[in-house]
Amino acid sequence: MMFGVVTKMSRPVAKAISKKTGIPVQTVTRGIEMLAPVVIAVVSKKAARRKGGKG
Repeated sequence: MMFGVVTKMSRPVAKAISKKTGIPVQTVTRGIEMLAPVVIAVVSKKAARRKGGKG
């Protein structure tokens, strides 16, 4: 579910980054898609720790 949200939001974010940096939109989109699972995993682990009372 979270990945779908990130994927849906990646296009406008990629356009904004492309406009600021001059990097092609397709390249930025690929980078976002590669990093999304990593970011989601980190956020999920932090949320699980907080929910468990360890963090």
